[in-house]
Parts: sequence; structure tokens; C-alpha cells
Amino acid sequence: MGPAALICRVSAAALLAASLVRSASPQAATPPPRLAPEPPAASIEAVVRALDPSAADGHDRPLLLAVIRFYTDQRFTPAWTDARGLTAAGVRLTQALATANDEGLDARAYAFQPPDPRDTTALARADVRLSFIALRFAEDLGVGLTVPGAIHRDHAVVRPRLRGDSVLRALRDAADARRALLAAAPATPGYVRLRETLHHLRALEQRGGWDTLPAGPTLRLGMSGARVAQLRRLLRQRGDLEGPHDGDSTATFDAALAVAVARFQERHGLTVDTLVGRATGAALNVPVRDRLEQVRLGMERTRWIPPVTGNRWITVNLADYRAFVIDDDQPVFATRVVIGDRKHKTPMFVDTLTTIVLNPAWNVPPSIAAKEILPKLRREPDYLERNHMIWVGREIQQVPGPWNALGQIAFMFPNRFNVYMHDTPAKALFAFPDRAHSHGCIRVERPHDLAELLLGADGWTRARLDSVIATGHRTAVPLTTPVPVRITYATAFLDLGGTLQFRPDVYGRDALLARALAREHQRPLPAPLR
Repeated sequence: MGPAALICRVSAAALLAASLVRSASPQAATPPPRLAPEPPAASIEAVVRALDPSAADGHDRPLLLAVIRFYTDQRFTPAWTDARGLTAAGVRLTQALATANDEGLDARAYAFQPPDPRDTTALARADVRLSFIALRFAEDLGVGLTVPGAIHRDHAVVRPRLRGDSVLRALRDAADARRALLAAAPATPGYVRLRETLHHLRALEQRGGWDTLPAGPTLRLGMSGARVAQLRRLLRQRGDLEGPHDGDSTATFDAALAVAVARFQERHGLTVDTLVGRATGAALNVPVRDRLEQVRLGMERTRWIPPVTGNRWITVNLADYRAFVIDDDQPVFATRVVIGDRKHKTPMFVDTLTTIVLNPAWNVPPSIAAKEILPKLRREPDYLERNHMIWVGREIQQVPGPWNALGQIAFMFPNRFNVYMHDTPAKALFAFPDRAHSHGCIRVERPHDLAELLLGADGWTRARLDSVIATGHRTAVPLTTPVPVRITYATAFLDLGGTLQFRPDVYGRDALLARALAREHQRPLPAPLR
């Protein structure tokens, strides 16, 4: 039925009803106002033509261009509204926007006010507004609300481009627009588990959060008292104390409680000694609201990481000081790592491991040479000789050998930061809980095992590796199949066994990201759509 026929039928029905009511009662109420037809193409075209991508910020400009293409391609017909207001598809789309909090986003940033169905202009503006908000949500949910490089200068993950007009067409044609929009979220196990954790912690917060441990002396095995009983309750709340609840009122620090303390310490990157001193007490007293925020930030960072192609990849979580090799979504190797100190923060980026170098030479970066080596050389003329260094042109190089800063093996993935993974002669650092001590590169605790795993498919055995290393000569071994590398940073994550882990914000990156998320959530809509 066309708009004109619909108007005639509505008018005839209204007149008939009015005449019947008047014949029954002269005091009857007047009929309700007529509904306007669905917004005509001219009304939507006027709204779309008023959009000005050049006046929008870099975040919104491509979204506005996508909206313009979408409506132009469908000749400015409405996508989400008709004469009654929102269509069923439009309602489901707004329902999806209302679930933003479940995804660690702020639902207020995607609020949508239903239009007045009697106002054709309002209907047209609402239709275009909903398309734009849906695109914002799809982009924020799929690739991140924030632009990584704008927050951290040492971040080189390329933000994917959203094909906005294709997204809108898919939403328009989907049997369930709500399900289609929420499908934009990452489907990785890590993201899904973080989302589940977010829901769990929010439920805890609504029940009042968890208790805190009063200040006092260090608690240890064999002690007793009210603080020990409180510690038992705290660890039960957090899921670290398992077993029957019968002994929850026990005020003795027994073996079961020591196991629970060790589990808590391991989950929070603390020294696992079962002693509840200052550091463990401080971690116990972090409010659930702060842990929620860490999970929310972890979800945002997960959105930044592009999907991995291939069956094998390497991931490094800088905040966790650990690296893993993943085969077919299963961990096959793990090792502790040392990362850059607070002055030389290891960047976050994605790259591809192409070559493993045995007996690497270290070409000293100019900044290290100028700030550290040259001043020592002026005081100690034999400094270079004592440290197995030579001049190569105008650069200083440390020759291969067990003394080399890169150790005996380096894992090369060329990048603009000149950062890679390598062995180290400073083995003692791997025993520290805080392992931020390098100049930016990633030192690997088990480099020989890692090299054997990565080169095994190319016929390299441990004996062959050791034989080549024993020659002392630099040998570059290309990988037949290059391996993707993901250098990430997450202070809240679920380990490969599904256990929730928290880590200190060693680089202070969480606060920067939290402020950026708050700014982005406050972005106003483009002027014609407000």
C-alpha cells in the first residue's frame, strides 16, 4: 500500500469512528491525530545532504561518508522507520545499542531517542541518526573506541578501516539486526572470557563488592586471630580458597589457607611465598571497581589486535612479563621475559618473525653509545676491549660470544622501533617478580628451547643449534614459514587455563587509556543529527 492510500484509509476510518461516536454521545472525544506516512525520500535526502564530513573529527569523518553512501545508494529510502515510528528492525537495533555496558562501553554514548511518528522531519532525522550511532557502535565494538597510536606513541598497531556502508546494508538486511550488530565484537576466547568476567565482577559490585583486610603485621602459616579469619573470608570471596565452607570461621592460618594465599599471589603477579605482607595486603584491598576498570581496559586493548593468520603465532604480554607460542589456539611453549624499564618502555605492535640469528653481534644504538658507552670510554680507554666491542665505521659493535648483550640467539622481526626478542647473559633478572630492566628489547629466559621449537619444522635439532653456536660465528637462519608476533599489554586477562589474572600497571598505560575512553565517550553527534 502506498503512502497516499494509507493516508486515505486512515482518514476514512477516523471519520467513520467519529460519526458513530457522535450518534451515541454528543459529548464524545475528538479522534486521535493522524499518523504521518513514512519519511519520504526528500526528507531523508535533506538530512543526508546537510551532513558535512569535512567538519567532523577524524574519528567520525569516515562514518559520515559511509552514511551518505548508504542512503544515496538506496535512493534515500528509510532503513529503520515507517509511519508508526521505529520498525521491528529499528527496535532490535536500539536494543543492541543498549547492551553497550555489557561490552565494557558506555551505553549513554549510544543513546537513541525514539522519534515522534507524527513528525515526518523528525522521522527522517531519527532514521539517519540511528544509522550513524549504529556505525559508531560497530566500529567501537569491533576495532576499538580509541586509536592506539593517539594514546601511546609507542604503539604501532594499524587500526583497520570499517566498511561502514557495507555494515549498514548488512544490518538492514539481517533477520536480526541486534544479533548482527553484536557480532562485530571480537570472537577470540580472550575477549569472550573478559566479557564474562566483567559481568561476574559487576554482579559482585552490586552485592557490595568484597571485604578488605585491616592493617597489621605480616600474616603467615601457624598464626591465628581475627585478621586470619578475615583473610579466609576474603580469599573465599575471590575464589582462591576452595573446599567446604565449614571452616570459614577458623581463625588459624593453616595449610589450606597458605595454598589459597599462594594462588592469590600467583594470580596477581606477586612473589609466591604465602606471606601476607604489605604487597599482598595492598592487592587484597584493591576495590572491585578498580578491577572492573582493568577488565574494561583489557577488552578495549583486545579490540586493537588484528586477527592472526596461520596456525602458529607468538604473543608477549608486557605487563605479565611472559611470552607464549600458540599452535591452533593451544599454548605449546611459555617463557618468562624481561622488558624495557620505565625510561625505555617496550612498545606495543604486531609484526612477523622471519629470521633467527645464532651468535648475533650487537650494534649499539647511537643513543646508548652517546649516553652510556662514550662517557665510560673517556674515563676508561680500554672499556671497548674489556667488553668485546669494536668500532665499525662510526658505530660501536659488540662481537658475538657469551658476553654479548643479545646472548647467543636473537629472534628478528624488523620494525621501526628496532625492538626484538633475544637471549641475555643477565640470567638472574628472570627470578624477579618485576622484570622491567632492559633498554626496550625483550629478553627471553628460554631462548634455546624457543629456537628449537620454531626451527624444528626446518630440520633443526637442539644438537645442530648447539653445534652452530659453538663455532662462535654469526649465522642467520630464515624461517621457512614466518611467524606472526603480537606484543601486547594487559593488566587484566584470563590465562590459558581460564584463571583470572591481574598485574600491576608497570608502565602507567591504564590511566592514559581510561582518560582517552572517557573523552571518546563524550563525543557529540554531528550537528545535523543532534
